[in-house]
Amino acid sequence: MPTAPLPTGDLEVFVATRDALHRVAEHVVAKARFVHDREIRLTTTDGGFGTPLLPDNTRVRVDGSDLVVDTAGRSARIGLTTIADAAAFVGIVPGFPVELYPAATPFEPDRPLSIDRDAARSLATWYAFTAEVLTQFAVEIADASPSPLILWPEHFDQAFYTEDAVEARRANYGASPGDDGHPEPYLYVGPWGSTDSDEFWNAENFNGAVLALGDLDAEPDPAATAMNFLRTGRTLLVAHA
Repeated sequence: MPTAPLPTGDLEVFVATRDALHRVAEHVVAKARFVHDREIRLTTTDGGFGTPLLPDNTRVRVDGSDLVVDTAGRSARIGLTTIADAAAFVGIVPGFPVELYPAATPFEPDRPLSIDRDAARSLATWYAFTAEVLTQFAVEIADASPSPLILWPEHFDQAFYTEDAVEARRANYGASPGDDGHPEPYLYVGPWGSTDSDEFWNAENFNGAVLALGDLDAEPDPAATAMNFLRTGRTLLVAHA
């Protein structure tokens, strides 16, 4: 289960691609789901991210630097150039459904999307790797009543949360492709309540802990390192409750 190395030496290219695909997630893919069932939650799919199977048996997804519409027995795809062109291909009016809450990304439908093909594949691999790790961890802590794993278009991360009977044990367990406060992709544990003074809780921009992609790539078994990180967070929360 490999992690997703960034394009060699070029975090700037990765960030530009991530930000462009974040705009696609909000203003095209989430909107495509919303017009069908008034939901915006997305999921990891082959080559990237997309909607679940929609009520009309279609799925809208991003595969690398392409937008794909799957229907019964066939798939159609187009290269991602602008939000406007992508939405027209899907057959929707672009724009995040702001009746829910404000979009996290700017709505600039005609602005060219800066997407590097290799960086898009790296992002897809990160989502696939962390989806597998998080799903496995959720099974381990079934007694904590974990939610489904969700890829949130506004944060562009995927996570599940626990619904422990003891509220102090509840937390979000997730994986971000990076953000303004931490440009590199990272796994995280985000407790709902307070934490103790353990050095594990190292996040600078929120209450919790992070494990950066670079630290995962430095390990001989990144999956085992990721699982150990998530288990440590859970253990500390249970002990602190």
